[in-house]
Amino acid sequence: MNKIFANTDVGRKNIGFGMALFLILGVAVGVPLTVDLLGGSLLTASQYQTWKVIHGYGVFLAFVNFFFGYCVDRLNMTRQQKEISSWSFVIAGLFGGIGRSVLFLLSSLDGYGGYTMSFIETGLFVLGTFVFMYALIQGRPAHQLS
Repeated sequence: MNKIFANTDVGRKNIGFGMALFLILGVAVGVPLTVDLLGGSLLTASQYQTWKVIHGYGVFLAFVNFFFGYCVDRLNMTRQQKEISSWSFVIAGLFGGIGRSVLFLLSSLDGYGGYTMSFIETGLFVLGTFVFMYALIQGRPAHQLS
């Protein structure tokens, strides 16, 4: 496990969260999709389509957090910039991945909760990306890992 988190400090939470989100939304949500693909009848057609979207989006959020965790500590950004970006991506993944799945299971994705979830998730991704890009635009060279 130490090799996975090698040379990371701030990004550890993103790597760990990305792996957990992949196991939850990638593997656990992927099982009913695979059974349905192989001829099982666990899901209706509309449920299958919705689960495909949640599965794909969850895997996307997992990879974004995982790879962001690897790259953030390799950049010459202040600790505060790294932490703001890192936490923004983790919390956005919680709202977008886990929160959206819970709303779907409670069948309230179309209502006010779905819009709130999307707004919070988007705002956090924008905040994290803005701080991350601002630090990169400052033009400081990346530090070398030892």
